[in-house]
Amino acid sequence: MTIKELLIQEIDDASDPLLVEVLDFLQFLKTKQAEDKTDILEAREALASVAAEGTVPWEALKAEVGL
Repeated sequence: MTIKELLIQEIDDASDPLLVEVLDFLQFLKTKQAEDKTDILEAREALASVAAEGTVPWEALKAEVGL
């Protein structure tokens, strides 16, 4: 049996209140996965920028953000 078939079987046996929680959790996981992909992409872009342009001195960064 595939994972999807097993999930469908469990869903068929679950109560509506439990299904509400399962749906909420599944939507949370999908959102988290999308955010993780975005975070990884942004980190790679930042690393590429550092590799291409070099780093910014700490004092210059603090001054730029007003610290």
